[in-house]
Amino acid sequence: MRRAHEFHPWLLGIWTTAVMMFIIVPLIFVFLVSLTPLNHISLPVNDISAKWYLKLMDHPAFLHAAWNSLWLSISASALSCVMGVMAAVASVRGQFALLQPLRLFATSPLFIPMVMSGLAILVFSANTGFQNQGLRTFVAHTCLTLPYVFRTVSASLSGFDMNQELAARNLGASEVKAFVLVTLPQLGPGLLAGGLFAFIVSFDNVGMSIFLTGSKFQTLPVELFVYASYNSDPMIAAASVTMIFVSILAIALVEKYFGIQKLMRN
Repeated sequence: MRRAHEFHPWLLGIWTTAVMMFIIVPLIFVFLVSLTPLNHISLPVNDISAKWYLKLMDHPAFLHAAWNSLWLSISASALSCVMGVMAAVASVRGQFALLQPLRLFATSPLFIPMVMSGLAILVFSANTGFQNQGLRTFVAHTCLTLPYVFRTVSASLSGFDMNQELAARNLGASEVKAFVLVTLPQLGPGLLAGGLFAFIVSFDNVGMSIFLTGSKFQTLPVELFVYASYNSDPMIAAASVTMIFVSILAIALVEKYFGIQKLMRN
């Protein structure tokens, strides 16, 4: 009779395959729908067409919203990288009374529902007269993406040998200069991974953005949500595939120019 643990590799393989299929198969169907020549959502049977991708270029609302999403994701992830590094340094190296509240505050967006966060920021902005839709969405996305940078940089910083930084300071470097020249480059893999996660989370966000955007500032995911509420043509699928492509392109660029996998192995 076989022992139970001998079946574990098979079960793990089946479970992993099932999860991958659950994630990938719907994306394949969305891609196929985007290639249909028909005017309704359907799979291409006899022919394929790229007309829905071309129609995206003739839809100015999508183009404007896409530019807003790109600008918002880059700026929010950049600020979250700066704040995440400072919070991680304070969390790992600091010894003060508010250390645990700092860690809880930095990671709180991970376990607070985005709908609740978006609604709370909307109520706050309405009561304080803060009606700049782009700016309040930027603040919200920075808070939303901060935990990803904080967690990855904290993990990298926990394994860092402080003696290297101390050696630089003994050679005459200031505390800030030693951190920038010695410590920060070695935090690169964690910082890049956190920044990449932050960009993708911000670029694809709907749950929070839908409360904070409006006629003056709209993001692409919210624009797609609104469009899909009143239309059922395959242009939604084409726009969704384009968003997925942007996320994949971001990962590919980081891998090509920074070699994040190579850095993670070092």
